[in-house]
Amino acid sequence: MSMDDRPEALDALLAHVADNLPDEATTTAKARAALAPLEAKVRALKAREHAEIRSAARAEAAAELRTDASLRDAEGEIALAAYGRELADLLAPSTATEGQPKIVRGVDQAQAVEPNPPVDVRADPGIDRVPVTRSVRYIVRGAPDVPDEYNATRTVAPTEVTLTYRVTPDSQLGRVHAYVKGWWMQDGARIHSESVGRHFTGDLTNWPKWLAAEARHHDADGAS
Repeated sequence: MSMDDRPEALDALLAHVADNLPDEATTTAKARAALAPLEAKVRALKAREHAEIRSAARAEAAAELRTDASLRDAEGEIALAAYGRELADLLAPSTATEGQPKIVRGVDQAQAVEPNPPVDVRADPGIDRVPVTRSVRYIVRGAPDVPDEYNATRTVAPTEVTLTYRVTPDSQLGRVHAYVKGWWMQDGARIHSESVGRHFTGDLTNWPKWLAAEARHHDADGAS
């Protein structure tokens, strides 16, 4: 059957379908209108999820900061409590002059308590013992900051001082060595969760004045 033999009713049906086909713009608009409520719900759920994540992250960060602060406080309290019994006898008089801050010192507990029973040197008189160094280590509160060695904008807020005295001076390092441990500071605020430190050697006149005074105060042989 040729195309010319199609029934007129079929031609009419095809023409009707062609005339009533929706255009692309109308179809797109209807689809967007139908999907708009669902899209709004998805966006609301995502926004709520992001808000919950941000709130949880902030809460966790705040808890971490509180924990870190509590640990730091507990560390200081434990350290101070450990030296509490010895503090009355071991607190050295302040070497600060008028206008300078008072430095509180807690001497290392290792100096007050023997970790092992004393050795009877008479057991082996053939051993020659030649002392090389003597050290004193103590916690400090109220000591001025010392400048950071590599960053001029930062300082170290002292929490602990270790002084080591050599029997004979080193040709480069001198006779007295100091290690100041503390918190890293910038513009008066702590900037790192871990403690840092700085070494001081050589001529005491090049040290911070308070630290040089500490070195002289604990030196039985008279640091210069």
